[in-house]
Amino acid sequence: MLNVIAIDDEPLALHQLVSYIERVPFLKLVAQCQSAIEAQHVLDREEVDAMFCDINMPDLNGLDFVRSMTHPPLVVFTTAYSEYAIEGFRVEAVDYLLKPFSQKEFAQTAERLRQRVDLLRRANSAPAPDASSDVICVRADRADVLVPLNTIRYIQGMGEYMRIFTNDRPRPIVTLLTMKSIEERLPRDRFLRVHRSSIVALASIREVARGNVVLSDGVVLSVGDNYRPALEAWLGQRG
Repeated sequence: MLNVIAIDDEPLALHQLVSYIERVPFLKLVAQCQSAIEAQHVLDREEVDAMFCDINMPDLNGLDFVRSMTHPPLVVFTTAYSEYAIEGFRVEAVDYLLKPFSQKEFAQTAERLRQRVDLLRRANSAPAPDASSDVICVRADRADVLVPLNTIRYIQGMGEYMRIFTNDRPRPIVTLLTMKSIEERLPRDRFLRVHRSSIVALASIREVARGNVVLSDGVVLSVGDNYRPALEAWLGQRG
């Protein structure tokens, strides 16, 4: 069972959203709110797994509301404006429902939400005898992908997306995340940002020369001036 809240400033839209939630057996409606401020009060006192949140709301819109939270629950955005889709995925929303949406569309999104929660719960409960068993969960090709940290060689930003290069996949995993958000999810003793668009696994570094990092597979990545001190500090610890 997933505890969820519904947030929409329009009473009719909120009523419709609540009715959809109540028809999904594995969703439990904790609260229905007409503003982000009201929803924050609920989040302060209740255990919430996910929220279905309108974007265009007075005072504080849904995107800014999610950005304001240090540890937000999983989010599905609902809106009548398709131009918000990219912004929605930038804050790692599970899905994006364009109004008016049907019960069938809602049910499909709810199932994706359930799968995401199941993956996260398994990742959090899995035994971790050593750091090599750690994983991160990213959204790629409308699926949730568990990526073992010990398989990551490097990560590169490319516009709105980023590519995660691993040892066990022939092609990189492409996901819509910011460099800042992925950097915060990686252990600093195993990964280092060397450029505004590059993060490397320290175990993959073969040599550092002429302002570049050379990885064990021969990939050469530039080192940005702002990130050089951290790299030099790491090299100094190894020496």
